[in-house]
Amino acid sequence: MIRPHDGGLGAAFAWFLFPLAPAFLGRTYYETCHLSFGSTSAPDPRDWEWLTWVILVGPLLGYGFLAGATLDLPEDSGRRGFRGWMSHRAIWVGIGPWSGFLVAGALLFLLGAVDKLLPGVRQAIPSPPPQWGQTWWWGILMGAGVIGMVGFVGYGWLFVALAALRRARRLGRCRRVIERGLAGALAFVGSLFGSFWAITEVWRSYFFDSRLVPLLMVCLGLALLSLSGCASQLTYGEVRRRELFSAMLMAWLVGLAFAWRWWSRPRGKT
Repeated sequence: MIRPHDGGLGAAFAWFLFPLAPAFLGRTYYETCHLSFGSTSAPDPRDWEWLTWVILVGPLLGYGFLAGATLDLPEDSGRRGFRGWMSHRAIWVGIGPWSGFLVAGALLFLLGAVDKLLPGVRQAIPSPPPQWGQTWWWGILMGAGVIGMVGFVGYGWLFVALAALRRARRLGRCRRVIERGLAGALAFVGSLFGSFWAITEVWRSYFFDSRLVPLLMVCLGLALLSLSGCASQLTYGEVRRRELFSAMLMAWLVGLAFAWRWWSRPRGKT
């Protein structure tokens, strides 16, 4: 890790630019996932269903785990080129928690591009017989596919964690890295959602205001439009809770990035 004052203005700029990666990826993942699930997924944790919790909390756990696990893990100076770049701790922490989401998005983009360039490819792929949908093994296969997709998108960071653990094992720090990773994951997720619950409980009359927001105001508000559309009316309490959690999520993502950047810096002589 390069200290800001060791590499001039460029290094200092990179030091402060680093938190933008987890902030952008975390926000994009959050918005993409709850919009994909439609009415069954609300941006407010008070309204989340169990599947929403599983999907949306996954990268947050990974973010906390990787930040804690790599806090004092040294860089691998023996690697060069693309592999060396991908083995940097900053890449693991800033991008790793959303690696499954990024890979899945790249695959969907690639499939869409192939479908546009070669429209006959999709028609050439044979469809499964209709009677397969009535069999028990087809249901198991589809369920396994959904579990695999959700697991890869939300918990693809486990592959990055394994890379960190392999490096720690070579240095004899595996147990310490695991303990710090688990502590970081629990502290990050627990503080985020615990603070949200505490704030909404203390000011319950404000965050659970049952008055309906005028439909025209919802449609004109771009932020609300991206969250829920104009299909149903929202209460003032729902809007306030969603705005609160959105702001807290960004603050926690950026805050942990700055904290990790500071505490993971080399402690050698200046």
